[in-house]
Amino acid sequence: MATVIAIDLSVSMLRDIKIKDTKESFTLLQLATHGVNVLLDYLAVHSRLEFVAVVTFSSTCDVLCSFTRDYDLIKAKISQLEFRTNTCYPPVIQTINYLVHSEWSNSVTCQVIMITDGNCYEGLRKPDITPFLFPGKLIVVPLEQVSSLYKNNYDSNKLPNGLGYITSPELPLTPSSVAKVFEKIAKETYVPYSAVLRCGNLKSDVHLIPPPMSYTKAADFEIITCCISSELSIIGFLESSKVECPATLSRHLVLPQRILDECSETNEAFAKTPSFCVLLHGALKVENMTAVCQLSSNWYGLLVSWADNKKKSNLMLIILEPGTNAIPWLGDIRNLTLSPTELSKSDADETQPSKTPDKRSYNQSQLVWIKEAGLQADIQKILRQARKMPDKIPSFYKELNRIRKAAIAYSFNDLLTSIADLLELECSNLPGGTHPDCALQLTHAAIELRKPLAMDPKLTIVPMTTKYAQHDLM
Repeated sequence: MATVIAIDLSVSMLRDIKIKDTKESFTLLQLATHGVNVLLDYLAVHSRLEFVAVVTFSSTCDVLCSFTRDYDLIKAKISQLEFRTNTCYPPVIQTINYLVHSEWSNSVTCQVIMITDGNCYEGLRKPDITPFLFPGKLIVVPLEQVSSLYKNNYDSNKLPNGLGYITSPELPLTPSSVAKVFEKIAKETYVPYSAVLRCGNLKSDVHLIPPPMSYTKAADFEIITCCISSELSIIGFLESSKVECPATLSRHLVLPQRILDECSETNEAFAKTPSFCVLLHGALKVENMTAVCQLSSNWYGLLVSWADNKKKSNLMLIILEPGTNAIPWLGDIRNLTLSPTELSKSDADETQPSKTPDKRSYNQSQLVWIKEAGLQADIQKILRQARKMPDKIPSFYKELNRIRKAAIAYSFNDLLTSIADLLELECSNLPGGTHPDCALQLTHAAIELRKPLAMDPKLTIVPMTTKYAQHDLM
């Protein structure tokens, strides 16, 4: 999905390489440019979704071109490179780390291809060389006319700290040998991952872009390695709101395999063939659902409809961490099933993390005040009902008694006095056209709350009997 090409612009890349039995000669930089063009031509045909960035380095490192799919733009820029000073490798690693982190994040896999001279055998093994902060590898292509002195001092082409490896073109150095080594790198690195997406009797051949990598984790007594199967099985569907923002390892576009044939009739026939991949993408997008997909025996992922803008969307595979508890709030993925209303009572399991059919009542008999907002909401409810008296007299006294009993249970004695003060304040602020029963009931409730008997939980404050309306005792 992302590639960084690093080109050495040191003075050593200015050396001329004469082609044997011909009058042609090329500089090392010209051969490097030729190799990059071969790589870009391969990507344009076999991996057109690959983002490519180019950095140039000598004593410092600069970003020549940020991540783009415009390969012609990259070719134009690398054709106008100029030489600088000596080669220094640590700034290259630091610049690439910053570029990938600022553009993608450190969780995205990125390949780095470096074209330099023979000094890389020693220069990339120095102690001040730091590894990449993102998953990926460094592929170094040294351009040397003869076998490097540094190469003879090292038996292995592998770089330390898992940084990557060195692969050199065959000698003598020619445009053809350089093209071959870059074709080899392209075929080994940019291999499309083919799989079969299956849901019941429906299936579709798909490509995952970028190709998923195996997962390795060091446990207490062993090293666990997980590999994705070539068959992706959909085991169920969930509402997208229930699986928002889970911890993920990687994300991959899911594209149906195309038949690349020169015959237009074959292409037209393929275009008219129904595709399960297209059907799944449209259904997930319209219904706002997520498909749970099994990647291997103990590894799961999510298929979602992802949109980079308002006009275009794609089917995406989100790979979760291996294990059955990758989404903690759903519990064990193996226990997910239909709701109990759709299953018989004998099949329903209490341990299954499914929604119960019972409708919970929000009219609780006991009040719980954990935060100030909960207490304020209950008091404001009393004041709202007080303003609607005499119609809300029964409801007013019912809520008043609930709060009073809760305050007694919590030994919150000062709350009763404070509510009495609020009722008196509300009574004094009543507008002129208010029903007279409202002022009488507020004054009566405030007096009752200040009495010593108000601290008795068995007591119930009842409405005051007035000449305006007769109310039943609660």
